[in-house]
Amino acid sequence: MPDFRSPAQFVHYARQAAGLSQRALAQRAETSQPAIARYERGTATPSWETVQRLAAACGQRVTLNARALPDPHDVELAQSLLGLTPLERLRALRRYARLHRLTEGER
Repeated sequence: MPDFRSPAQFVHYARQAAGLSQRALAQRAETSQPAIARYERGTATPSWETVQRLAAACGQRVTLNARALPDPHDVELAQSLLGLTPLERLRALRRYARLHRLTEGER
């Protein structure tokens, strides 16, 4: 099964893989055809329980895989800090703390 990035992608794929129309899936999952259409368009987001019910109605089972993705800004910052001496890192930390206080409204 493909790696889905949204519930809309999953609902559409599962329904088509099961050979079901939106109306047939709605009947099996005890919901409405317009709800299925909204889920597939991404204009509505089904609850986790609804996703599981839709999957079961299509003969599928849902599993989640989570992984942390580094923020590119954090990676860039870490790389720049690694190029500094320990003293330069401390000075940069002080500047960061001062800037943080200013943005929080503390002076």
